[in-house]
Amino acid sequence: MNKILSKFQALMEKVGVDKKYLNQFIVFLILVSIVIFFLIQSEILSIVGPVVFIVVFGIFFTILWFAAGYIVFRSLLVASVGLSFIIFIGQSYCALPLEGRTANNSLMILIGVGFIYVLAQFVRSLYKELFGDKDAKEEWKHKGMIPLFKEINKGKHNWFVVITYGALVSLFVWQIYNVVNPIIYGLCVYQ
Repeated sequence: MNKILSKFQALMEKVGVDKKYLNQFIVFLILVSIVIFFLIQSEILSIVGPVVFIVVFGIFFTILWFAAGYIVFRSLLVASVGLSFIIFIGQSYCALPLEGRTANNSLMILIGVGFIYVLAQFVRSLYKELFGDKDAKEEWKHKGMIPLFKEINKGKHNWFVVITYGALVSLFVWQIYNVVNPIIYGLCVYQ
């Protein structure tokens, strides 16, 4: 028993539990284990457990969802002027009478080059939001979201959070693509 206790103490020291609080921590673990054992044996856990699980992870995903949306829309805001201008030019050209539409190829090239520029601006801004901007004045913009997640987790990447966050950012980008794509391909030069 003494050997197991010494291994446990060594493990707790590696985790970062101070020696003077080790006995209190062991008592806390024993009490939590007893409470968990009785909760598992009772029927209350089968009713409350899934609800608590859904609420906790629902709050977690909601916070990540809002953080992902904030980053994507800040990046989209940077590129939105160019995107709006390209769509405006295309729709204005298509509103001309049929006789006035003499530069279909020029408009297609203009839209293509414009989208390359807007996409590069969006990706650059998204990268700065995710990984930090060295020229930013605010500390959280200077650090970026991914390094901020790492700092919150005491210098280690929590891969579940990073992968979930990346999936949510990707979902927002995909939704923006699904909205913009029909607008562009609905222009008269692509029909």
